[in-house]
Amino acid sequence: MPSKKLTPEKLRHQIEKYDIQFEGPVPPRKWPDRYRHLFQVIRDIWANRYDEYTKRTDVDRETIHKQMTRVRAVVDKAARFRKNIGSHEDTWRDAIEKAAIGLFVEEVVCRSCGREVWDSEYKAHPLDKHEKEELKRKSQKRSQCNCHRPDQSVIFIDEDSDEELGEPIFQSVVGQEVSHDPEDNLGSSGIPMKPDRVFGLSRTAKFRESIKACLMNLVHDPVKSDDMVYPFLVLEAKRERNPPGFRAIEAQTAFSIRRFLRIQEDLRTSCQGNLDPLVWFFAYQGDEWRLCAAIINRGKTRIFQLWLGIIESEDGALQLLQIVDFIWTWARDVYRPQIRRCLAGLPNPYKRSPSFDDRIVRSQSGPPNSRVQSFSQPSLGSVQEENLVAQAEDSPMQEAENYGQLSLEDASSHPFLRWALRRDLSKSWARKSSIRHSDIVMFSFRVFEVPDTEESLKDLISSLQDDQGAQAVIWHLLELMEENPNTFVLRRGDIPEVEKSWTGTDAQSSYGSCIANFDEAVRAFFFFRSCCQSNDWQLRRQMYCIIWSSEAAKMFGNYLSTDVELGFGESAFQCVPPSEVIQSFQQLRSLSGKYSVVYALLGTSFILQPFQDVSQDRSQVRWSSPQEGGLSTPMIEQLTILFNSAFGGDVVQLRQYQSHGLHQVFQAQQPSNTPPRLLQVGDNFGQLEAIMAIKSDLWPQECPRFCLFVLLDQDFDNEGRLRGLLHDTIRVHKYFALCGHGAQNRPSWSADDEVVLQDWKEYFSEENMLECKNMSGVVQRRRSEDMST
Repeated sequence: MPSKKLTPEKLRHQIEKYDIQFEGPVPPRKWPDRYRHLFQVIRDIWANRYDEYTKRTDVDRETIHKQMTRVRAVVDKAARFRKNIGSHEDTWRDAIEKAAIGLFVEEVVCRSCGREVWDSEYKAHPLDKHEKEELKRKSQKRSQCNCHRPDQSVIFIDEDSDEELGEPIFQSVVGQEVSHDPEDNLGSSGIPMKPDRVFGLSRTAKFRESIKACLMNLVHDPVKSDDMVYPFLVLEAKRERNPPGFRAIEAQTAFSIRRFLRIQEDLRTSCQGNLDPLVWFFAYQGDEWRLCAAIINRGKTRIFQLWLGIIESEDGALQLLQIVDFIWTWARDVYRPQIRRCLAGLPNPYKRSPSFDDRIVRSQSGPPNSRVQSFSQPSLGSVQEENLVAQAEDSPMQEAENYGQLSLEDASSHPFLRWALRRDLSKSWARKSSIRHSDIVMFSFRVFEVPDTEESLKDLISSLQDDQGAQAVIWHLLELMEENPNTFVLRRGDIPEVEKSWTGTDAQSSYGSCIANFDEAVRAFFFFRSCCQSNDWQLRRQMYCIIWSSEAAKMFGNYLSTDVELGFGESAFQCVPPSEVIQSFQQLRSLSGKYSVVYALLGTSFILQPFQDVSQDRSQVRWSSPQEGGLSTPMIEQLTILFNSAFGGDVVQLRQYQSHGLHQVFQAQQPSNTPPRLLQVGDNFGQLEAIMAIKSDLWPQECPRFCLFVLLDQDFDNEGRLRGLLHDTIRVHKYFALCGHGAQNRPSWSADDEVVLQDWKEYFSEENMLECKNMSGVVQRRRSEDMST
């Protein structure tokens, strides 16, 4: 039975009862401190005037002209509907809102070039220092889209860990019911819960996975929608003729706003994450608009009015558009990453045990301008011997066989390699072209052991003094030792076993040959990187392992005057069976086809995180992005620098070991329980049978400019098939360019490139291939005759 509609008096009573306070336009001194930096930007925008804006010299003219066009569109629509007040409310509302807030439904980055579609003049920034640094790194890689044709032939390959390429990051719903909090028992109260329009985050693949894995009783989608989670912006509009007034608009949306705030607050408290709940609220009647911001303060819902304007005026329209742009940057660069980090930090089957002690201890010493965290854990020396014995009895290779150990064939003499190595230097196209197969991959395993004596630690630090990047990694090692949720315990003797499972080589590495104590407990951090070799396009999958003993941790802490031993405190920790590590290796080892190539082109990184299986009394591991693990991408890059430095230096090399093998992956062997996140590839790649890649301008000159990656799993070494793939790829003009370290390093495209591709295509014509085959036969016969003679 439908509930009765509340009278305005009863609705106001309920608003007071549930501590929803509309503060009105309070002065800045009364703003809450954690939101002051955001509210101040709105106030600054309020002071802008259109005539002054059009004459500014600190903003480029193209941006000003774009903004002037947007202002004109908003003003014209507002004026048109004022003259036709009898228009249906939905009609004028859709027209005005599309012109004013259309940015939220547009693409964030161009599908063709991967650059920014729009650049806001006012940008939001997080308060947290590490989040600021991460945003700064991303911002430095961004540049404006200059595409003039929708069928741009070059698609730039860059990291899309934020899922911004190929799908919208925001969604909206119109006139949908908002659920009440069950604890409020207001389901039949008659309180209005149907805002005109609500914007939230798109339920992308990573959001779906995180939400599905969440074990806590949290609400992620209070508005019924398959595509939207965590709403953050509400719009409520009323007609201009006989309007009910702004107080009525506020009352109508009060409980919906409160509901959206509370699901953010529930998420924040559940994961103890860095999130300041905030909901923006636009209310308007005709051409008069108001902006409010809602927060939670000591259990109360406080709603502040920050701006009002008349959008039929150029001043008001400009201010509205700049405010919308600013909220858009906040939603993209502050709110959305915080929600993602909070979801990743929830206790779930992929994360550490809920009993794990998350107490943060500030280090007394650390690098300048850095924050170091440590987590309480027991001493490695206190590991119970029976745990290690149990691991020894539980043969890692035995369990891996149950899982389906993937046998990879040695590819060091694979006939297809002739297409990558073939070079006729007399032909210009030959020096600039190569053909590789997606499933012929170089697997490498690298181990770095943290020194456990003062002398060897001093030697390590001394050998890195001339390398600023490598020096920074020392502090990352300290952070890694203390930030133990991303590390777990193995026996020292387990390392050669997991190494063998990755490289597929039977020969022991130099590390395995020098182990003195196989049963010693060590803490390990694994991370994975996929890439193309910058000299010849060879696909590589690199597994990195950093290990340290309790003595090494103690020595490291003493040398840097900080108590690293806090990372080996008194509570339970992750002791992972090596079989779990081997199983996780197979998920990345078996990637094939377009997944193999795209992950290499993107330079994809993953870290191996421990979590507590709620259905079994043991720890497991799963692959996560560095950001989900609370680690920055630069940190992973600098840890890689450490391995490279160690490989080149005489002193450091004593702590670093590696092995590798070239193998062919079989596409039919993808494990059935491979996490969906490992199989996410952008829509740009579709069902392609081959990918043409263009090298980064940062790569060595001797590397071929183009590489055709063949994705087929059979009949791929047929010359006629290769000819067809090359011709089709060049015909559709769809190439993928590596971006190096950001948009500023994107390779240029020239007429010479077209010539090279056409010459390459001509060489692969049926007539030329037949001629080459005949010539090859003649040469072979002459060689046979010479040998007979």
